[in-house]
Amino acid sequence: MNMSVEESTQGRAIGVRVRFMGDLRAVVESRDLEMSLPRGSSVGDLLSSLAERYGDPFAKWVFTGSGDLHHYIVIFVNGDNLQDIGGLSAKLGERDDRVEIIMLPMFEGG
Repeated sequence: MNMSVEESTQGRAIGVRVRFMGDLRAVVESRDLEMSLPRGSSVGDLLSSLAERYGDPFAKWVFTGSGDLHHYIVIFVNGDNLQDIGGLSAKLGERDDRVEIIMLPMFEGG
């Protein structure tokens, strides 16, 4: 069965709204971002895409030198803490056509 690229991707994309909180807003110069990703993309795929878009300042905020998520970055996917749903390998849009991501840098201080 031959399908055009448009036909084969139609209905397979998910809408993603990323909300940047705290100091991340200054890094990306935005509060919110609307984007589309292929269904089945992971949170890691999303973050890699954002790192490509915003460059090293974003990547250094979010990832450690070994590519793990910094311990002070808390990410919520549709209200669920990323650490509770599989970390960077958690899939987006398995239940919904739209996903909301909140990225929140948390710092301890006194």
